[in-house]
Amino acid sequence: MTPQSIARRLPEIPWNGVLVASTVLAGVVSIIFILDDTKWPDPVWRLRAFQYLLRDQDIAGSILAIAIALAAWALRKRSPTVDPVVILGRNPWATAAATFVGLCVAMLTVAHNHALSGDEHLALFQSRVFAAGHLTGQFPPELVYRLIPTSYLDRWLIATEAGRVASVYWPGFSLILVPFTLLGIPWACNPVLASLSLVLIGKLASRLTSDARAGGWAMLFALGSPGFVGMALSYFSMTAHLFLNLLFGWLLLERSARRLALAGFVGSLALVQNNPVPHLLFALPWIAWLARQAGGRRSLLVLGAAYAPLALTLGLGWWLFLRELQGKAPMLLYPPDSDPLHHLANLVWYLSLEFRAVVTIPADETIAKRIGEQVRLWSWAVPGLPLLALAGWWTLGRRVAGLHLFALSLASTLVGYLFVSFDQGYGWGARYVHSAWGALPLLASAAMVSAERAEVSTEARALSNYVVRAAMFSLVFATALRLLQIHLFIADQWALRPPFAQGVRQIVFIKPNFDFYTQDFVQNDPFLREPVIFMMSRGRQRDFSQVIERHFPAARLTYDGPEGQVWRLP
Repeated sequence: MTPQSIARRLPEIPWNGVLVASTVLAGVVSIIFILDDTKWPDPVWRLRAFQYLLRDQDIAGSILAIAIALAAWALRKRSPTVDPVVILGRNPWATAAATFVGLCVAMLTVAHNHALSGDEHLALFQSRVFAAGHLTGQFPPELVYRLIPTSYLDRWLIATEAGRVASVYWPGFSLILVPFTLLGIPWACNPVLASLSLVLIGKLASRLTSDARAGGWAMLFALGSPGFVGMALSYFSMTAHLFLNLLFGWLLLERSARRLALAGFVGSLALVQNNPVPHLLFALPWIAWLARQAGGRRSLLVLGAAYAPLALTLGLGWWLFLRELQGKAPMLLYPPDSDPLHHLANLVWYLSLEFRAVVTIPADETIAKRIGEQVRLWSWAVPGLPLLALAGWWTLGRRVAGLHLFALSLASTLVGYLFVSFDQGYGWGARYVHSAWGALPLLASAAMVSAERAEVSTEARALSNYVVRAAMFSLVFATALRLLQIHLFIADQWALRPPFAQGVRQIVFIKPNFDFYTQDFVQNDPFLREPVIFMMSRGRQRDFSQVIERHFPAARLTYDGPEGQVWRLP
């Protein structure tokens, strides 16, 4: 059966009814799962950040998705006065520019331009180090244990006895942040990358389906999905992963030596963003596909040669640099002598320890985390988007290599993270899936153009009207809800900080409260150039005797409360 004959059969099925029913069912199942999976007493909820956000945000999100689906279905027979698909498809760059402006405004107002989690702070911290022309920051050695939370030492930030400090994450995203940091606008980085991703999604959809309307559909699906918008309102590297993986796939659609070399460079940059897992899982299907093509060995050699420079210098090189910076490592196989083979064996052993700390055989708890992630994938997207993507793969994607490969990359990412022991913690939407999220609007656009290629019928028009309205309602109402949730959650976190004056020289002691991750407030410039310095409190008396009296004797106390203390410096 040809794709055209399949497309003609699509309007015979009441697809809008199927989409509505599946969205309602998915929403109900999601709510039941959330209520069953988050049964902890209130005091420890915030300690389980992912489950807390799941319950705090996604019950409301699932209810709204159901309401949007029902409202769009009720209006399915009314044709919209304007066709947003045409408008977006014809104006991708203007759409991207407007998106960039909107995201920047939201980053500064809704998200408070705040690195909510320690992961986000690491990227900013290391970008400021690089922007200053250094590889490490510098803290006073005697204050390192105050300036870095104890639980984060050697886990997120490595600090030497001399006070040199560096992020444990691979430095790719921090390097992308550097020009924005130098300009004083690091908050604009992810909005730029998201806006460029939007253009790529539109271009890829039109190219892979050979239909100009597919680009408009794909861009509408992306803009209407709060997960796409929300992830851009953070300092996580996942928006960079999304952009680079989309560009990687775009370049590999043609197998010229030049495009293979560019794809290898882009892929290597994606590989070293923060850790190699997101890009590895995305790239595996593409590499396997290249190997099966005529001249596959030569293509892989060109691709591998282009991967090597950045992968070795920024990936392996950074890991080796951190090992040297860290000095002694626990549980070494051999004494740290000058024997090269012993040194190599110790590095391999240490790498295996890190690998085993992350990778696990899927257990009930890990599977529950991944299911929770799927809940967020559904509820932070246009209602029914995953089902539309599945329909797009079935009708067209199986027969178009590029679409099929994007689908396989999404599947590879979903399956691969079953073997990762921890959950995403903070992050808006499905953070661990975001690197391959672009497959959803691409495949869903294929489903829509397949339906539109069929003979025009009342059911086909109703399907198109339903999907347009659902996406537009999601763009307006779901995005508004998610922005409000992001704003309120960050404001709620900020209420746990001692009140201090912006731009004034102060020492702010943060009282430990691990149920609420208050240790994430201890975010400092790598060279302590900013006026406000955050430190972990060890108790009022010890803070005074060990820090204030010894290092800042002229400071005066301006606040003393349950969240900590603030000392004004002269």
